[in-house]
Amino acid sequence: MTSIDNDPLFTSLCNEKTLQSQKQGFFNEFYQSVAENFTGTSARWLQEVYQKVPSDRERLRLIYDDPVVAYEVQGTLEHVEPVFRGKDAKFSWQRREQALKLLGENKLQQALIMACQAVMRAPGQGVDRYIDKGLTLALALWTRAEVFIRQLDGKRALQDLQLAAKCGLPVKQNADYYARVAKCYALTGENGRAEVAAKLFHQLSGHNDYALSRLKEDLEDLRVLKQETPSVEVERSLPKLAGEGESNEILGASTKIKLAGSKEDARGRYVVAAADLGPGDVILTEPAYAACLHAKYFGTHCSACFARLVAPVACPDCCGVAFCSVACRDKACATYHRFECQYLDLMIGSGMSILCHVALRIVTQAGTPEKVLEEGTMLRDTFCAHMEHRDPEDHFKRTLMTAFLLRCLQKAEFFGRRTTEAPEPTEQELQVGAVLLSALQSLQFNAHEVYETRISGEHRFDTAKVQYIGVGIYRGASMFNHECYPGVTRTFLGTSMILHTSRPIPAGAVVPENYGPHFMRQPKAVRQRNLRSRYWFKCDCRACVEDWPQMDKLPNKPRLRCPNGGCGNALSYPTKPSQRNVKCNKCKQQVNLEANVKMLEASDQLCTTGAEMMADERVDEAIELLKKGITLFAQAAHPPHKPTLVAEESLRSCFADKGNANRY
Repeated sequence: MTSIDNDPLFTSLCNEKTLQSQKQGFFNEFYQSVAENFTGTSARWLQEVYQKVPSDRERLRLIYDDPVVAYEVQGTLEHVEPVFRGKDAKFSWQRREQALKLLGENKLQQALIMACQAVMRAPGQGVDRYIDKGLTLALALWTRAEVFIRQLDGKRALQDLQLAAKCGLPVKQNADYYARVAKCYALTGENGRAEVAAKLFHQLSGHNDYALSRLKEDLEDLRVLKQETPSVEVERSLPKLAGEGESNEILGASTKIKLAGSKEDARGRYVVAAADLGPGDVILTEPAYAACLHAKYFGTHCSACFARLVAPVACPDCCGVAFCSVACRDKACATYHRFECQYLDLMIGSGMSILCHVALRIVTQAGTPEKVLEEGTMLRDTFCAHMEHRDPEDHFKRTLMTAFLLRCLQKAEFFGRRTTEAPEPTEQELQVGAVLLSALQSLQFNAHEVYETRISGEHRFDTAKVQYIGVGIYRGASMFNHECYPGVTRTFLGTSMILHTSRPIPAGAVVPENYGPHFMRQPKAVRQRNLRSRYWFKCDCRACVEDWPQMDKLPNKPRLRCPNGGCGNALSYPTKPSQRNVKCNKCKQQVNLEANVKMLEASDQLCTTGAEMMADERVDEAIELLKKGITLFAQAAHPPHKPTLVAEESLRSCFADKGNANRY
């Protein structure tokens, strides 16, 4: 891959998309108001002044100091104030009452929705004593726990009861509390603990034997119902890396891959196979260095780990995001969210892209300016930014976005309590701003979309659809170069990326990833245009050089490999048995293609049977058959080959099913 000149208009549109996701956001108006100052008499200011400043840090300083733009920049930034959706005890109380009504009508799913809203909007203990005597959150959790008990979900019900107790719910003399706790333990199969909780209920109810006997009947009924109700939740974990442990040079990678090239090479650093790789080998399991959820999923997924929300846990101060557990909430609120909390709605309203949010997250998760500067050095060494090729207007927009994000950090006291309300940055703030600005450039080329598999019907594959839910940045995964016919398939578990090989790759060969356009789905001209304008390189992969046809135009039969040792030549598929004895035009040997034809037939049969296993939802069996079929094809023939490409995509679907997969 080599860099080339881009289509200026399309490149500009692609660049714009990585900075702004909403044209209607106020950042565009901010930029226009500043740009008016250098589009008239100072029309050459960008080229003659701004572009000649040698570093990101100095360009950032310039927009606060240069009289052409400083007044408009500082005047706008002075108006940055917290914008967030706060708690509302009355709203929470109303939703709780609706949940109780729906619970009485046995409309459990609707009741859960109302109870979750009650939890999310409830202020903390004692914040609003005029409603529920300051116990709105505890009572919302108490109500949701009852919904979960009715849904036979003892684990989540117990978590809510314990949270309710921490939020002030009186439990010392509360017999009903221990009755519910006993039911939770009965549902989770912890009969000993259920018995202890039942005894406490008996004591606190004044040794009411009748009430105890009723409780024990309820416990037994719950156990029976739980046994009769199959569990649909599956515990998922990261797969084991192929090879002998984890690589020392690529974060989260197998020892079966290694780095080649250098930053000075045209291709930069890239990943090659350190040993022969077979299809389905796990070569990377990497947690995100930083990851952000798309704003439209703030109400359905955990802001920290991207898990689908069932019993959301709220931030103590805002209602903008939710977490799947107390652990995720506490970790977020102790790090990045305490700086983003009151400004997240403002940032979304600005129209900034999710890449801007990831750039900010790199800073906020570091926790201190000193740590940001330390991490910034590593990030610049790892991720390319192509600053020297960036159009000055595009760079200026990113500098202006940096100033806005830096102002949010100032107001959120990321740098501590400031001695002035003026937006001009201190030297330390400028240095952090330079890290932000560098990230706003490099993320365009290095971020990965995080996806989940959404299952909308009964069958886990027939109704499955990929849905992008967020964006992450991965240090190890960023080392893979692109090809339009990738050698790996990318899936996710939470925010961790998993790379499986999708076909055999011999030792020493490049292990290619795919940045978006696959040759099966887009013609060469469209792929090249997209890659030039979005990632700023010309792709010279095999699929582009040979101009492979798209899926619907692939020939029925592939080219066969020359059977003569390491020749590797591609020979036409013999249409008649009499044509299977041919002379290779590369090694000049007479060869027989009979064995290749039979291997190809066996490969097709294995892949067909693998597809049948997928239809029966026998995923592990499907994986093994598909792997064998793909391996056999690589021994017999050269890509492209439609059945094998379908098998590689089927293999990806099987691996994705073991990652982020949710029924809707």
